[in-house]
Amino acid sequence: MTTKAKNRCSVLLKEKDSMIGTYRPTQKKFHSLEKILEPFRVSYPKMKNFKSNYRIILMQENVKIGTYKVSEKMFNKIKSEIEQYQSFAAICKKVRCIETGVIFKNAEEAARWVAIIKKRNYCHLDLIKQCCRGKQKTSYGYHWEFVNEEIEKVKAQLNKK
Repeated sequence: MTTKAKNRCSVLLKEKDSMIGTYRPTQKKFHSLEKILEPFRVSYPKMKNFKSNYRIILMQENVKIGTYKVSEKMFNKIKSEIEQYQSFAAICKKVRCIETGVIFKNAEEAARWVAIIKKRNYCHLDLIKQCCRGKQKTSYGYHWEFVNEEIEKVKAQLNKK
C-alpha cells in the first residue's frame, strides 16, 4: 500500500502577541528552516535576554519543536521563503440574533456578546452554531441564523428604494 503521507509540519509566525500566519511547508523545507533557526532557539541562555517582537514556532505532528526569537529582517526573509505554503483559515460565517437583529462577524463574537448581556463568565459558541444549523430552537434564550451576504445586499437595496 503506497499512499502519500500527510505533511504534518507547521510553521507559525507571530509578531508580538498576534498571529501572522500558519504555514505548511514540505518536510525538506521544514528541516532546512530548523537548521537555519537553531541559533535563535529561545532555550539558549543568550536568546532568553534577546529582545525581539518576532517569533517563529516550529511544530511537527502538533508537537512544538521549538520557539525562535528572530530579528525583523530574518522574520521577513523566512516569511517570504514560506509564503507559498500558507494555510488559509476557515471562512467565518456571519451570525444574526433574530430578536435583536444584530449581525455578528462570527459565532465567537456572538458568544462574547451573550456572555456580557447575560452576565455570565462564558457562553459556548458551538451552542449558537447548533441553533444556526437548526439542531436546536434557541441558544441562551435567543434565536440565531447564519447570514447570507448576497441576500442581505438585495434586502438593503430594496430598503433603499
